[in-house]
Amino acid sequence: MTQTVLTRSQVWSKSWPLVFANGLIPFAGVVDTAVIGLSGNAADLAGVALGAAVFGIFYWGTYALRQSTTGLVAQALGAGNIRESQLVLLRSALLGLGLGAIVVLLNQPLREMAFSVLQGSDAAETVGKSYVRWRFFGTPAAIALFAVTGWLIGAGLPRLVMVIYIFLAVTNAVLDVWFVLGLGWGPDGVAIGTSIAEWLSLILGLGLLIRHISKNYHFSRALLRPSLIFHWVPFWNLVAVNRDLFIRSMCMIVGFTWFINSGARQGDAILAGNQILLQFITVWAFVLDAFAYTAEAETGRAVGRKSVADLNRAVRLTSEFALGCALVCSVLTLLAGPMVLQAMIKDQEALHAALTFLPWGAAVPLLGVATWQLDGIFVGATRSAAMRNSALASVFIYLAFDFWLAPAYGNAGVWAAFLTYYIARSGTLALAWPNLKRAIAAGKPIKPSRLDH
Repeated sequence: MTQTVLTRSQVWSKSWPLVFANGLIPFAGVVDTAVIGLSGNAADLAGVALGAAVFGIFYWGTYALRQSTTGLVAQALGAGNIRESQLVLLRSALLGLGLGAIVVLLNQPLREMAFSVLQGSDAAETVGKSYVRWRFFGTPAAIALFAVTGWLIGAGLPRLVMVIYIFLAVTNAVLDVWFVLGLGWGPDGVAIGTSIAEWLSLILGLGLLIRHISKNYHFSRALLRPSLIFHWVPFWNLVAVNRDLFIRSMCMIVGFTWFINSGARQGDAILAGNQILLQFITVWAFVLDAFAYTAEAETGRAVGRKSVADLNRAVRLTSEFALGCALVCSVLTLLAGPMVLQAMIKDQEALHAALTFLPWGAAVPLLGVATWQLDGIFVGATRSAAMRNSALASVFIYLAFDFWLAPAYGNAGVWAAFLTYYIARSGTLALAWPNLKRAIAAGKPIKPSRLDH
């Protein structure tokens, strides 16, 4: 089979739908925050911030499923193994639904345990607990959707991913406005609206995926046999990658939750301001992740073909676009940020806090772009052990800086430590890059089950 050389036009063609789609992924959080900001007070905003942080522990803790699915599917297709790519989908979807069901069943004890370690006001915690109670009902759909979109990204179908997330964003926004501003359900309304939107989006995603597979590939019902889906070696490969990426995700959750909690110690107004700025950062992170996703798919194919030349080209071309886009994101934050913040926040103390620390938030895209690109490269190669080790090291570095800077410099110290976190993540992961290239150059198979060795 003849392989085409990756070009800049192909990178852009594969990335721009993901730029759009990824910008919409955190849109749920932005809409939730904006609707509450227009209808509530600082305590409601702080409560949603705490609730979103708790939900994020379980949501982003399972984001590894999207990453592992993309990497394994891209490698299977790069090696010409269509059958294995379909089995990866079945394994990932079942794993996602199972994990989500566990979260729903353990709703109350998980909420109580999570809020026992957070430090918000009584009013904020009451709002946050109620928000999480309703938000958890969308967890199975949200996690299973990771498997669907992960397969589509690995198979090089970014436009279908875009369709799914456009639907999710529009549905979530309509339901939020209806439930909160129309029916007056408050923070509970945004949680219920988002959960419903996630279930509807999963149904749409499965429909699009099944239609594509039936039109373009032969799908044998024999693949549905439990002995194939749960075959020990490939299933362990999936579990092993998810295990390491789960540890990595938990380290990141610790980092971001610590940032929110560190701001909470400065008061509700500071917490609310930091939460708004974190929504900006989240949007830009997902926009820039579009190029990292393209790097995932192309890296996975390069690994499947055992081609260092294809790997180098994919890394260089996707990183060029990512760096240029990061600069645009930072400039837009500085120029348009004040106007957006004034439109989103009614509480004057929270608004002042957000405006004061806007430049710190604007620095994140430029400092974080290397981190996101390296994440994409190592996900595509399923080098999950390296990502796990990097995450463990960088979160300890971040916590050390926060313990040092936050007490001495207040919220400025909170932000300075947070920016250091991005530098630590990219720096520690870059140390593993030479080993990845050497493994491919030597023609060694990169198997998830051997990542601990």
